[in-house]
Amino acid sequence: MRIVAADIYDVNLHPWKPPVILRLTTDEGIYGIGEFALCYGTGRRAALGMLHDMVESFVIGADPLRVEEMWKTLFYRTFWGQGGGTVVYGGISTIDQALWDIKGKAYNAPVYELLGGAVHDELRVYCNGWLGDEYAPASDEHVETPDEYGRRAAQVVAMGYDAIKFDPFSAPRDSGWKPRERLLEPERGDLAFERVKAVREAVGPDVDVLVEVHGWLGVTDAIAWGRRIVELDPFFYEEPVDAMNVACMAKVAQSVPIPIAAGERLYTRYGFREYIEQQVLDILQPDVGLAGGITELKKIAAYAETYNLHVQPHNCHGPVATAASVQVDACISNFIIQETVPCRADITYDIVNEPLEKQICNGRLALPPGPGLGVTLNESYLAKCPVVHLE
Repeated sequence: MRIVAADIYDVNLHPWKPPVILRLTTDEGIYGIGEFALCYGTGRRAALGMLHDMVESFVIGADPLRVEEMWKTLFYRTFWGQGGGTVVYGGISTIDQALWDIKGKAYNAPVYELLGGAVHDELRVYCNGWLGDEYAPASDEHVETPDEYGRRAAQVVAMGYDAIKFDPFSAPRDSGWKPRERLLEPERGDLAFERVKAVREAVGPDVDVLVEVHGWLGVTDAIAWGRRIVELDPFFYEEPVDAMNVACMAKVAQSVPIPIAAGERLYTRYGFREYIEQQVLDILQPDVGLAGGITELKKIAAYAETYNLHVQPHNCHGPVATAASVQVDACISNFIIQETVPCRADITYDIVNEPLEKQICNGRLALPPGPGLGVTLNESYLAKCPVVHLE
């Protein structure tokens, strides 16, 4: 079997965080898909270009069943794979997902069966993205005050979720506050605390509250504010400081008695190595679309398990990334919970015919039974998107 063609879709129909989707097609008519998880921030055109270069140089003509060999090829022969960053590892990750999808379809089995088989019958998931204007439930209401946070959180719990995540530091409209920096202004810290407190009071003690910081705080403020929310019993404290300095994260972890989670901006087992060996993080969050794909997430999870650490793949992307994440979750014993963003408009999930986000019931997701990633492309949807065809 050989890969004979590729299609790189710039999915511009989704008004927020439009993803990049790769389809690889074999000479036997089997196709596999992957999602480049560079869907926000700056770099989407770089993602399109990197996929083009990688596929054209290394993937067309290759045997899709030799997944590990392709990973090695892309890591070494691109030159930039050794010590690369988001764009390089995102390209590797996207291709890796598509190859596993092909392999699963070729053997008529879900990817998790090829990786050793399921160790979970269903997966616990948490709801992210239930606050902002991007999301369907937000309607015309802009959530700003602690009371509004609490009311919205109660609505999410009424949908069946027993775990929710949010970043409480956003500036109120017309506040005149500057963009966040290392130094936490007292009024921003106070408002963030009151928002978390209101959510905790609204959802009660039996719902897990996950607090996201996006790496903005300096070490001193991350410690002081983290200690402040201990009484609210967060499930984890995510990226209290940026992950570029292991010692800084370690200082926070040693000073705040809350589980620390991070990893969405760490790539490959090499990027996670110090965090695992020094046991800085309690919950690792590699992104299947950036950290090296399914192949690498399985290795990161196995290494983390030797230190009794948990894994929760980062995922704020589209339905292909969700499906790829779930394949890893299903077969790792140190899985703890999966991030999902189920409240966006339907156009986000219409990329595939079987979006897993729509199959969540009471905060749990059954393992997809289909071969490969368990989802197939919605051809009529993709036909409306710009595409680069390679063969």
